[in-house]
Order: sequence, then C-alpha cells, then structure tokens
Amino acid sequence: PYFLHFTTTMADALLDDLDDLSDFQEEEEEEDEQRQEATTNSVYDDEADGNDDGGGNAKTTGNNDSSLDGSDDAAASNSQPPSRPRLLDDLSLQRHLSLIQSDQDSKPSADGPATTNNTNATDRDQDRQQNNLILQSNRHLLSLTHEIQRTHLHLRKLYHPKFPELEELLTEPFQYRQAIGILQNEMDVTLVNDRLNDVLTSNQIITISVAGSTTSGRPLTAAELSRVNDACLYLDRLQRTQTALRSFVQSKMERWAPSTCALVGPAIASLLLSATGGLAELAKIPACNLQLLGKTKWTSASRAGLATQTRVQHAGYLMECELVTGVPSFLRMKALKAVAGKLALAVRADYVNWESGRERAGGVG
Repeated sequence: PYFLHFTTTMADALLDDLDDLSDFQEEEEEEDEQRQEATTNSVYDDEADGNDDGGGNAKTTGNNDSSLDGSDDAAASNSQPPSRPRLLDDLSLQRHLSLIQSDQDSKPSADGPATTNNTNATDRDQDRQQNNLILQSNRHLLSLTHEIQRTHLHLRKLYHPKFPELEELLTEPFQYRQAIGILQNEMDVTLVNDRLNDVLTSNQIITISVAGSTTSGRPLTAAELSRVNDACLYLDRLQRTQTALRSFVQSKMERWAPSTCALVGPAIASLLLSATGGLAELAKIPACNLQLLGKTKWTSASRAGLATQTRVQHAGYLMECELVTGVPSFLRMKALKAVAGKLALAVRADYVNWESGRERAGGVG
C-alpha cells in the first residue's frame, strides 16, 4: 500500500508539473503575439511617414546604396592579405651574406708569423670569427628552412585553383615549383610531358597526367598567374641563398668539427648542423634521435610511389652516409644505429675540444 501511494503521489506531481509548463508556454506565446503586433504597427507607421515625405526618402536610399557599393569595393580591395615581410629583405641576413662573400674572397697571408704568441692569438681570433660565422650561418639556415616552407604553402594556395591535386602528388617544395614553372596555365598536361621529363620521374609524370585529365581546376587569370610566378622566383632566390650558406658551412666543417667530418663526411655534417642550429645543440642530441634528423614525412602520395626523396621511413640524413650505403640493404638499419652511436661520441668530442681550446683533428675522439 505504501508503494502504491508513493507511485500515485509521483504521478500526480508529474502531471502538475506538466500543467505548469503548458500554462507557462501559453503565456509566452501570448507575449510573443503582442510583440509581433506592436512591431507590425510600427512598420506601418514608418511606411506612412515615408509616403508623406514625397519621395525624399528614395533619394536618401539611393545615396546609401551608392555609399554601400563604395564600401564593398573598398572591402574587396582590402580583403587581400597584406604582404608579409620577406626573409631575404632582412638586413642582418644581407650583412651576413656579405661577410661570407668577403671571407671567401680573402686569402690567408703567406708571411710567416713573427712569434708563437702572436700565432696563437691570431689562430684564436680566427677560430672565434669562423665559429661566429658558422653559428650565424646555421641560424640563418634554420630561418631559411622555415621561410621555404611558408613560401611553399603560399605557392600551393596560389596554384590550388588551377591544379589542386598537384600539391598532394609533389610534396617537395622545389620540385613542386619546377613543375609549376613548366605547367603554368596549360590545362592539357600531356602537351608538356617532354619538359616534365627533366624534373620528374616517369611514374610521377603518368600520375600527374591522369590527375590533370580529371582535375577540377580552372585556368588562372593573368593577375593570379603573375602572383604565382612571383612566388616561384622568390623560392628560387631562397634556394640559391640556402645553397650558398650550406656550401660555406661545408667548406669550414673539416676545421671546425674534424671528427664528425671524418665519420660521416662534411656534406652530411653540414646538413646535421643546419638542422639543429650548431655544434653545441647537436652535441645534446642522443644517438637514437640523431638517426632521425632530416626524416622525410610520408604521405599517401609517397606511399604510392611518388616520393621525391629516396629515404626510408625511420631514417634521415645519416641514411645517405657512405658507411650506411656501402653495406647490404638488409644490414642498413643496424649500420645506421651503429653510425649514430659513434656520431654522438664524435660530435661531443669536437665540441669539448673546441670549448677547451685543445687541438682538433680527425683522429681525436
């Protein structure tokens, strides 16, 4: 009996709540109807006043329309994003490039040193200057890498209306730029296949031709194509600057990090330094992470055979080292781990020797 009384009480309470909600909704509906009637009456009053003005409002409306059109034009002109500052226009980078050029043009004097103390002081000063140049070159190389990525993304955005599938098929920035320079505004990719042979593989050309025949893109306007070509020229300038800095760092690597160069070569050593920012930063990286520096990001296109770089998935710059490429393919991952372990020791030896001012040679470490 108690349970029945409890359920009956609960049911009555729910019914009372539903009645209260229905009453509340009816009150809200009545208030909404009153608001709508008041709004309708005010609109009718405004229209009547406008008719009494004798068409004066029409002229004002026309003026407002013209002003709105002008503001739309201004908004359309301002809708384009402002041009961001370019890295190659940076004064510090330009000064650094001029210093590198003067360093390469200068030749060491053939006169013998007067005293041993003067020789040691001169060598220390030269080492300090070379170290500063190499450190700044590595920092600028990092900045150039980021700038190349940003310019590549900007170029993809500009060329997306013409060939949206191309950015997925060619993920490497400079190869993407070379393909754009050949394709331009041509909708039939097969007409430029002969020129594409100079920069792409046959597998890539076939896939791009198939994608171009079914693309949803449209021809670019003259202004859009001009912006695309400007971005391509800027990317070329970035590539030339990056090559010049890397060549300078590579030429100084054997003196600055001889043990590292003796193990992996100056070319790989300069790539590792440019990826980390300096010898001190490279010495802090453990061996397990050294083998991943310069690792290529895999995409669906690269897995389909359209990769622009022939590196394995879990390896970077060290995979191109002669000690790794000279062994059979089934032993390369083991060789890579062994080289990475020895490289960590060699880099730390070079860094400690430089910090302490001791003699640096390829046999040390």
